[in-house]
Amino acid sequence: MKKRLLLGMVILTLLGGVLGSACGSKDKPNDDTTALPLEVTEPQDESVVSTSEVTVKGVTTADAVVSVNGTLVDVDEDGKFSTVVSLEEGPNTIEVTASDFEDNEASKALYVIYTKPQ
Repeated sequence: MKKRLLLGMVILTLLGGVLGSACGSKDKPNDDTTALPLEVTEPQDESVVSTSEVTVKGVTTADAVVSVNGTLVDVDEDGKFSTVVSLEEGPNTIEVTASDFEDNEASKALYVIYTKPQ
């Protein structure tokens, strides 16, 4: 049930963006992300790791839809989320986005460098 709700919210968000663009409405500025809280607690930005996977953890509002690198992530009743991300050797960008029913959105980009152990 929750996954269907999340999928429905994503579809509505995408349709709203397409329809808004088609009707000539202006997008919100990219820095207008204060209405929806989003904190990524792991991993730390610009960290160097020696494992090919990292756990991305954070918190937002309980009714938010969260995606990490484009993949939907479950959000619990406290607004916490967690998922595992595979890394390529070298620098990696991890993009975390949260949105809600009121068209509020927040996003964070983290940079993680994966170096294979020698």
